[in-house]
Amino acid sequence: MVDKAYLKKHLRKREELETAIIRYHALLNKDDISSPAGKTDISMGGTSVSSIVENTVCKKIDTEEKIKRLEKDLAKQSRRINAVFEKLENPYEKLVMQMRYEDKLEWDEIRGELFGGRKDYSENTEKYNDKIFRIHGAALKHMKELQTEEN
Repeated sequence: MVDKAYLKKHLRKREELETAIIRYHALLNKDDISSPAGKTDISMGGTSVSSIVENTVCKKIDTEEKIKRLEKDLAKQSRRINAVFEKLENPYEKLVMQMRYEDKLEWDEIRGELFGGRKDYSENTEKYNDKIFRIHGAALKHMKELQTEEN
């Protein structure tokens, strides 16, 4: 069932993907990713340059595989989540859920997009925060109802 806990796990998995990508880029930028040509027998602190390079390459490959696995898992979750979002009748509920869980916007960004053009926005951000959270809560309730009806 796509519920609040499932959506939180989805956001965590997206964060895990982001951190894996950061690690991958860090590994690509490491100075020891390639050994000096013809000098693979050089020793650094008791460890040969070739084993340092080999270790870094293995980490890079493992991270690439993790990224591919996470992307596949996220695509599967996104299809499942969006199928439920599409069934929401209220367009604002659908929009808030998509912006939060698919577009990965923060609450203040969502609030600004929906209500930022209103004259009283600056003075009433808490009021508009409450509106966003009410819309989100209603969407979660309606998603649960929709999924319960299907089962």
